[in-house]
Amino acid sequence: MGRELRRKQAKRERKSLQKEVVSEENQIKKLIKITLLIVFIVCVIYLIAALFITKEVNWFDKEDKSETLVTNTILASETFKQKEEEYYVYFYDYSEEDSEITSAVSSKLSTKKVYKVDTSSALNNNYVSEESNKSAKKLEDLKVKASTVIKISGEEIVEYYEDKEIVNNLK
Repeated sequence: MGRELRRKQAKRERKSLQKEVVSEENQIKKLIKITLLIVFIVCVIYLIAALFITKEVNWFDKEDKSETLVTNTILASETFKQKEEEYYVYFYDYSEEDSEITSAVSSKLSTKKVYKVDTSSALNNNYVSEESNKSAKKLEDLKVKASTVIKISGEEIVEYYEDKEIVNNLK
């Protein structure tokens, strides 16, 4: 009977070994499924947050995103340091923007390079004054007041317009 017992025992052990191999494969499959499910849930939560909370993804915005040339913001100290040979610099207080002047600058200079300077910024205070200097030859002499558009050509001021002059005289 010893031989018969060993055969039965070996038969039982093979069956249990097969069950262990099958259960290991099932555990690996379950682990992969759970990992993919977690990644999918995280992606869905990110998309919901990006769409509705942080507005990183703009799928629903059908607005015209064409870039206007009045989008380049610089500091007043960089007025004469731009790489173009001829360009305009639009000085104005961002918090008190005059829409008539801004629309005139945007429409009349739509084909030109225009840089914006925020006169309310503390970094630009050295160049904002009650009296303007229309004949400034260098940066240290530059003084502007209110809304001002300056045309720079070859590092020199060629045209200088303030307030309502901008709407009337800008070409």
